[in-house]
Amino acid sequence: MRPSQAELQQHLADIRAITGAWDRALAPRWPWLLHAGLLLIAAFAIRQIQFGNPIIQVDDQFYLLVGERMLHGALPFVDIWDRKPVGLFLLYAAIRLLGGDGIIQYQLVATLFAAATAFMIARLAQRIGNGFVALCAGAAYLLWIEWFGGDGGQTPVFYNALMVGAALVVLAAIRPELAQDRLRRLGCRAMLLVGLSLQIKYSCVFEGVFFGLVLLNRSWRVGDGAGRFLANGALWIGCALAPTLLAWLFYAAIGQNDAFVYANFLSIFERIHEPIAILRFNLSRIVRNSLILTIPAIAGVWLARQPAPDSEAAWTRAFVWGWFAAAWAGLLVMGSYYDHYFLPVIVPVVLAVVPALTVSGIGPLFAIVILVYGSVASDRVVNRNVKARGGETEVSRLVALIQPELRGGCLFVFDGEPILYDRTKACIPTRYAFPGHLNSIKEQTAIGVDGDAELKRVLATNPAVIVVTRPPDRLRAAERYAIVDAVLARRYRLVGGVQVGRLIRVVYALKR
Repeated sequence: MRPSQAELQQHLADIRAITGAWDRALAPRWPWLLHAGLLLIAAFAIRQIQFGNPIIQVDDQFYLLVGERMLHGALPFVDIWDRKPVGLFLLYAAIRLLGGDGIIQYQLVATLFAAATAFMIARLAQRIGNGFVALCAGAAYLLWIEWFGGDGGQTPVFYNALMVGAALVVLAAIRPELAQDRLRRLGCRAMLLVGLSLQIKYSCVFEGVFFGLVLLNRSWRVGDGAGRFLANGALWIGCALAPTLLAWLFYAAIGQNDAFVYANFLSIFERIHEPIAILRFNLSRIVRNSLILTIPAIAGVWLARQPAPDSEAAWTRAFVWGWFAAAWAGLLVMGSYYDHYFLPVIVPVVLAVVPALTVSGIGPLFAIVILVYGSVASDRVVNRNVKARGGETEVSRLVALIQPELRGGCLFVFDGEPILYDRTKACIPTRYAFPGHLNSIKEQTAIGVDGDAELKRVLATNPAVIVVTRPPDRLRAAERYAIVDAVLARRYRLVGGVQVGRLIRVVYALKR
């Protein structure tokens, strides 16, 4: 039986009512859904060139190795040593639970973190500019982290998302109309996110201190008395330190307090500083490469229309510049000045650029320059790094040389790729599995033991296979290499070598 005309009209009215309600519900969200979708697609499109590459960075390889060994009972700082927080290794251990060999898995997770960071940057940017400019800021972040070594799983790729999340919460907490109790609760959320970031890398403490000072300033300005002000400060500091204190308490409870304290808080101060000339060169390169972002950011201070003094845009812009200064402070204090140390600074820099992108006439030009230059430069740098460091083919060739010679013995990568431990599933004859801890000049006094003695102890165990580099890098300790070479000449035979990027990794096997 066919429905009547009246019934058809009623059905159409019902459909219109449902779709109208749906449109009204989604209307405020459509811009954010669009930003999220576009930035997610952009993140995968930009980063896919490195998917499956096991040797993007030596740090990534080591984090993945520690995560995998943790699943088999190894304890960071005790069984396998590093000075990064245990939270980072827990993150990589969780990634290893996703299956596979962990390579594509950690790269996909890192891509999702990068996309989430870009999306939250866009949310922050829209407080200063329009939706299109906000999208440009998010896209700029994705491009520029590639240029500065964020194409893999470096720590800021993960904790930048937590810090931008904390920044969003802080900005929500300092709204003028917010109740005092709400300020306290939001402050706790923000500082807990900072605390989680600290458990990925401690260098974000400077940004965290800035966020805390902003919250305390708001507490004072809303008229909190001395007692409430101090209580807020103590509570927020407690939230920021809670994840680290929990980790510390765990290690203290199992009798490893000294190991935790030395690795996390003391060893960093015992490293040998690199020559001033190298530090100056590295820092000048970072400054030079970042000028395409910082110049428009500074120009925007004068060129962009100034918002009303008490408006959301005004205090967001002030907050961004304070964050910019805190992030730079963290970079400068860390020393060394590797390119990836600039990754945390990129977040406030791209936000500081936003006012310049809103300037009539010149704003779109700034946007084009930042995005096009970032795209070309990042693509060039990533391709250059792939050629300089190698990839899956070279690792597979090394594994093919190593595997037959192990015969149940241990592998000692004195100078090479830590991922070889993971790929061969070989035992590690030392808790210093990161090669730089035993071969680098600057780490000679900063690992908690006599490095020469530890190296001699390892060699005395007669590892089945030893991997070295020919010729050694100039930053490697010549005395340590001499110790290894003397043992290789007496007790080992050459198996073969593989050119890995610009370097030649050489495999030696124990004479049987």
